Amino acid sequence: MSLACIVKRLTELGCTATVNGDGIDLEADGAEVSIRFEAEWEAAITSFYKARQYSFDNERRILTSNRSIEFLAVRLDPGYFYQVEHNFNDAKGNTVQLSLASKEYLLSYFESEKYKSAFGRIKSRIKNRADSRARRGVHKPSLRFDDLIFRFHTMKYSVQRKPRAQSIHDVSIQPVKACLFALAYKKDESWELSHEIKSKGLNYPRADEKADGNLEIPRASYDDAAVTFYKVAKSSQFPSQAFIAYYHILEFHFLRVADESLFNAVCTQLNNPDFRSTYESVTRLLAAIKRNDNTSSEKEMLLSVLRKYVAEEEFIEFIVSAEKIAGECIFTKFKQPIFGEKFSFNLDKGHALSSASSIIKHIRNALVHSSDRYAREDCFLPLSESEDLVVRYIPVVKFFAERVIFATAKRDL
Repeated sequence: MSLACIVKRLTELGCTATVNGDGIDLEADGAEVSIRFEAEWEAAITSFYKARQYSFDNERRILTSNRSIEFLAVRLDPGYFYQVEHNFNDAKGNTVQLSLASKEYLLSYFESEKYKSAFGRIKSRIKNRADSRARRGVHKPSLRFDDLIFRFHTMKYSVQRKPRAQSIHDVSIQPVKACLFALAYKKDESWELSHEIKSKGLNYPRADEKADGNLEIPRASYDDAAVTFYKVAKSSQFPSQAFIAYYHILEFHFLRVADESLFNAVCTQLNNPDFRSTYESVTRLLAAIKRNDNTSSEKEMLLSVLRKYVAEEEFIEFIVSAEKIAGECIFTKFKQPIFGEKFSFNLDKGHALSSASSIIKHIRNALVHSSDRYAREDCFLPLSESEDLVVRYIPVVKFFAERVIFATAKRDL
């Protein structure tokens, strides 16, 4: 067993490690433990360090060998899973397996720069285990080698013979993706290859944790539909879904606000003591109706909702504070490209809500219409870099949605 290779790697990571029989004595950040190896690990380690066929792509986290390729897989749906295993095969004897990563993959990751950057979590795990055992009087507790390894699921494609005209990657990528679709279709499990996810993160930024303290019962009753959309937005792990759910809260009030505006305009004409059923009076009434009926323009309805329920001064303060915290003009850069068009965020009073509504409406359209109006790189595609643009504007639409919920709540004094 090539324990010397394991010791060498742990030493490179800043630990003190020595071989002790069929195990390793390890000291990391003051915590002393002994590492034991099960028989399967012993065989895998010996075979792995003797072999010359493995090649690990550190950035895409792909392991290739002569007759197989292994991709890191990420579960997209929130369903519970611990140890998943699915097997596919074809008439040629080729196989695709979704399962816990092979030991060869885990050892390749162990030797990679990715592992080095995440090793702090492993050291914390070692220290916590050592401290816990020390409180029970156990000196130098024994850990398994598995405790130094992260738990991954991978998609592994294996062929009977090494491809000649094509690389193993070119041969495997389409069958592997087809299997992922089959899992979603037949098993209701949604997985994706890690390197195919181009966005920086699936989860959009959450608000800072509130200060500790007792929670008070709110003295208000909130609109049930709006709160339901809000909960969906908060619980979604996909930025596009969160954005749309927040937008639904605004959209829910479109017709209410539009009807109220139209009603007030009509009442202004009808309640005038001088109103008569003459041509001139009816013409003025029709003009007022036409002027105040914006139900044909969702952009105007959105702006009407914001003007009714959102204090522009408060919104300006929110944007200024957000950019101060970020240390850059994340919203107010001049003519930012957003899904095929350029927008400027105007913070001047009287223009802030209008410019913000134009951007919010444009992003909403990009999310719900998967058309080819723009070049493909300007369209929204889930899990791509375009998701990062959506993430940037979630705080804005969230701010609007919360103010609408507050403003439409019934206060119990």
